[in-house]
Amino acid sequence: MKSINKKSESFVCEVPLRVSETHAKILNARFEAARQMYNALLGEGLRRLNLMRQSIAYNRARAIPPADSLRQNERSNLFKQARDTYGFSEYALSRYATQVRDSWLGEHLDAHTVRKLTKRAFSAVSRVAYGKAKKVRFKGKRGLHSVEGKSQGSAIKWKEDQVAWSGISLLLVKDALKDPVIAYGLSHRVKYVRLVRRLINGKDRFYAQLVLEGKPYQKPEHILGTEIVGLDIGTSTIAHVGETQAALTMFCEPIVRNHREIRRQQRHIDRQRRANNPECYDEKGRAIKGKHPTKKSRHMKVSLGKLSEMFRKEAAYRKSLHGQLANQILSVGININTEKLSYRAFQKTFGKSVGVRAPGMFVDILQRKAESAGGGVYTFNTRTTALSQMCHCGEKHKKPLKQRVHECSCGVVMQRDLYSAYLARFVKDDILCATEAGLSWSGAESLLRAAWGDSQQLASGRAVPASFGVFRSQSESSEKEDLVERKSLDVVAFEREPIRAQSIVGS
Repeated sequence: MKSINKKSESFVCEVPLRVSETHAKILNARFEAARQMYNALLGEGLRRLNLMRQSIAYNRARAIPPADSLRQNERSNLFKQARDTYGFSEYALSRYATQVRDSWLGEHLDAHTVRKLTKRAFSAVSRVAYGKAKKVRFKGKRGLHSVEGKSQGSAIKWKEDQVAWSGISLLLVKDALKDPVIAYGLSHRVKYVRLVRRLINGKDRFYAQLVLEGKPYQKPEHILGTEIVGLDIGTSTIAHVGETQAALTMFCEPIVRNHREIRRQQRHIDRQRRANNPECYDEKGRAIKGKHPTKKSRHMKVSLGKLSEMFRKEAAYRKSLHGQLANQILSVGININTEKLSYRAFQKTFGKSVGVRAPGMFVDILQRKAESAGGGVYTFNTRTTALSQMCHCGEKHKKPLKQRVHECSCGVVMQRDLYSAYLARFVKDDILCATEAGLSWSGAESLLRAAWGDSQQLASGRAVPASFGVFRSQSESSEKEDLVERKSLDVVAFEREPIRAQSIVGS
């Protein structure tokens, strides 16, 4: 009997490479060949998909209801017949790739790299076939940014301190091993190597992403908590509440301030575009239908390069802020409860804010880090819980979006996002356990109130966001508790790190 190979844990370690001008030209030629190969495979895959959808067997299979259990075998056989007839499979597409490689493309691409491109292209076409995507995206000029091998035994491989690929060797940058993350990664077995090309300050930079066996490096300063955390993510604010810590902060606020420079650069480029293409606009400055501004001056090309670099820096900074915020939440607890939100729906109403802050990307990073630590991000239905409208006493109060303070006849007065994050800790199987939330409220009220008060202290002296609500110095709740003793907080550091209200147990 053959032994079944179980998939082992993997992580990615990215290392910068030293690339000479000669090797850069060779790599750019190979990336261009990979782009053309990928586009050819996408086109062939779409052609076969369209032919398969027009076949008699495919339409007979579609006519059979999926719920008809007695004819499921017939339905599956008809679909298989349609796929086999028109070669709609990864194996059949790889044979076509072999034919395409028998050209000038074969001088730049090895068989293993072409096989991975085939898998990548067929996966994209399959998403269209199964209704998970509307169309595929062909790669434009410089649109392909990475190529990879199948395994460490492929043409793209890692050897000691360099990447070897079909006759060229790309060395690791000097002093890279001083980075503990890279040193830790290189001590593990390499599964396969991915080459990445990035345009930084107008120059091509190349990196090797090593897919390694094992668990990723854990920095000693990132301590994992054991509490259950409730998380409430808004378009511009984020609140998290644990048993001993709570915080309400602006979500990725530094990115929003830096984005103003991008908007200023975009207006500058628009003025250049209008000056270079006056025939495309009328006397009032309105675009003329059917005429497209295609002329670009040398200065405009420089401005476009600056804009591209600004977007690259913004994306890197946003990813860094997401990682920092995720680590801060995980320091409270690795089991996180939050609402299941549709960020596409957010985009329709709050398009600019969502586009700059990227809350969906943050949730993906948080989930990956939590699962790697042994926990997870657990989402629940917003319709069955409706945390922004519920109170732990059992009453439901429908509130407009502009009302940022939760008030109930039972005496509870609390900032809306903080209170929703508090209730999220007590959601199980899409149902809010109001009894448990009520029993814990007497000890948590002072904690949330302290976090609400701290959120009003902005170090830069700007006005408090309206989404934070007007702070009430004293709650009207009948269950009044003294404010918990807290460590002194550095208000000046608020811009870099969210302030938490922290209780000292056993005082």
